Amino acid sequence: MKSGRFSIATYIIFGLALIGLVSRATQYIIPIVVFGVIFLLFKFPPNKWGKSKTTTTRSGRTKEKRTRDATFRVINGSKGSSDEPPKYH
Repeated sequence: MKSGRFSIATYIIFGLALIGLVSRATQYIIPIVVFGVIFLLFKFPPNKWGKSKTTTTRSGRTKEKRTRDATFRVINGSKGSSDEPPKYH
């Protein structure tokens, strides 16, 4: 009666394949770590690490930072009106 599902030769082949995969995997450790760090930097950018949207005043209350809308105005130029023909041909 057999004690396991696989024969001894199958275990030897699996062991050798595992040794081969582990020896090849050591060549890829540095690129995997570099790509992992790049992925984490894209996922969690460093400019968002220390910034918060609220500031604390001296009295201890928090208030949100709000951006002020820019007011746009038209500056009248010295260019002639478009109805007149050009001065130089």
